Amino acid sequence: MAVELCSCEGLNPNCKICFGSGYAPSATQKKSAPKQVAKKPVNKTIPYKEAELVYHLPKKTDALTKQEIEQITIKIINALDSKSKKQLQLLNSIPFNTNTFRRDFKDKFHNLTILETEKRHLRKELMVIDQIIVDKKYDSQFSFKHFLSDKDLDITSNRQLKEILREYKRLKN
Repeated sequence: MAVELCSCEGLNPNCKICFGSGYAPSATQKKSAPKQVAKKPVNKTIPYKEAELVYHLPKKTDALTKQEIEQITIKIINALDSKSKKQLQLLNSIPFNTNTFRRDFKDKFHNLTILETEKRHLRKELMVIDQIIVDKKYDSQFSFKHFLSDKDLDITSNRQLKEILREYKRLKN
């Protein structure tokens, strides 16, 4: 693509021709064979969505039976495990050995933050259920299926994220 200087010489940031850069496409462009453009890999994460907080507990928790409490607990633990699995997949997809991983993978870190917010909400609901279980004197123990389900992550701490990945790989082997 041939480029020439724009009539505004880059002094007008609102220029419709060069958009403030000072360089406009040439009016006398040669037609050539279409070039093969390498496509960027499609990012599977949805950037900049907000946390979707799903409430599993009814407003009146006093009238819950033991079976209802168990069903709600299973739903919450399954949701925690699935969000933890997604978090670990995102963590494994980030190359921490580069210098610019925070800048290059900003959308992944944003999604990690959203997942952590949702997990904290689920843990709060689980604490409410735990209090109900204690009040009604039921026997129950929570067991998580995923490594990250009961861990609080600090997404801003590179060191903690790297240590969690190392610890998970150690446990997996």
